[in-house]
Amino acid sequence: MKVLRKLHNYLTPFVFIVGAISVDSFQPTNAVNFGETSIQEENVAIIATPYRHGYTLMVVEQIPYKRRCWSEHGSNPVAIDPLLLEFDFTRVCKRSTDSNGYSIRLDGKDLGMDYLIDIVEEGGELHLVGIHRDPKVPRLYIGKTHGIVEGSLKIFLNKGWQLTKRTYQGQQTEHFYLSGNSVAMNSTQEYNCPAVVGATK
Repeated sequence: MKVLRKLHNYLTPFVFIVGAISVDSFQPTNAVNFGETSIQEENVAIIATPYRHGYTLMVVEQIPYKRRCWSEHGSNPVAIDPLLLEFDFTRVCKRSTDSNGYSIRLDGKDLGMDYLIDIVEEGGELHLVGIHRDPKVPRLYIGKTHGIVEGSLKIFLNKGWQLTKRTYQGQQTEHFYLSGNSVAMNSTQEYNCPAVVGATK
């Protein structure tokens, strides 16, 4: 019994230390704080592409001095010919087609976990919108096509929105932000809703 008591007294501090380390190792880590940086928007096309019975969002970035990734035709709306689909666009064009490649950021806050991005038809044109997972929260109206024709269409961002790229630890990533500024949104009479939500007239 004396031997067991001595062994217990010897092991107790060790068990306490190991237990403390184990508990600490399972504590949640701090959320990653991403930044954003401006880009040359003339090298990027925001496109509403026909998909099933509606449209989906595709963002295409042109690598400078390479073969053209898309061409534009007409006005109000502007039709897009996605040329990159006709050749191997590796190292020529960059394409983002889902939430892995783009998300919403508003007033410096990432909202990718809160909003789904969709394209809806309203008033004879297509609207790029952010739809909150809570149906009680109004939509974010991000951009529109200024009309509808058959095929892919160029999306023009509404006042207060711009396309940026995510940064991590000061380094630019390939992830796009549809980045909104509520103050800029409210600086125009184009909107008739509160700052964070814009429904066009």
